[in-house]
Amino acid sequence: MGKIMTESKEQTQSQAPKPTLPTVQELATSGLTNRNQEFIRQMVILANGDESKAQLITEVGAKLLTAQKTGVTAKQLYNSPAEAMGLKTEAEKSDDTRGYASYGFWPLAIDNAIAFFMMFSFMFGLTLLFSGVKSSSAGSAGAAGITSLILTSILGGIFFSAVTLTLAPRRDGKHVSFWKKAIVTVGAFAIWFLAYLGFAFLPAVINPLLPGWVYLVIAVIAFLGFRYWRAKTGIKGGFLGANAQPQSRKK
Repeated sequence: MGKIMTESKEQTQSQAPKPTLPTVQELATSGLTNRNQEFIRQMVILANGDESKAQLITEVGAKLLTAQKTGVTAKQLYNSPAEAMGLKTEAEKSDDTRGYASYGFWPLAIDNAIAFFMMFSFMFGLTLLFSGVKSSSAGSAGAAGITSLILTSILGGIFFSAVTLTLAPRRDGKHVSFWKKAIVTVGAFAIWFLAYLGFAFLPAVINPLLPGWVYLVIAVIAFLGFRYWRAKTGIKGGFLGANAQPQSRKK
């Protein structure tokens, strides 16, 4: 009797229809939002006809159907169709392994110059705002003068880019010696610091001291420019943050 019941159960399981890759027509009547339908459609494309992926896609579709009722998006759950499939595009793989120094001298110089300009503007803005010092066109505005700030940022961007490329691992596999790293780093910083002091002596007529709130506005604009530049070039890392590592998502 028990053997008959076991065989009957196995036959029932074998007769159960296996999930298949959903068609566009099936997605249209699935109850998923248009965006979630497109997400599943992209997963089907990535499956490339592999029916073994149908079960996974069906499970993802069910989760999206439940999640959309509370406003949770597919991107929040899985980030991308490729990640939902447990895959990565070639661009994502390349991006994960790309070093900061690989972006080239001028992109890094611009990236660092904008970052320095943003930080200096914010720092001087706060200092002037709370110190009560007024803008002036007489005498010397010192390092806080707008021209001094711009020149210091540009030079800092160039030096930091040069140091980054000099200290980066060489393509032939040879390591940069400790003394070379030390000399290049200390030398670049020393020259930059001396230039910073020298820019402070620029006459106020070409190096005016602006009100503190103006520097803060400039800092915000520089921040937006920094974000735009990073989005345009894809640069990650640097002294403002390490390379972003993908986080595993719960399926």
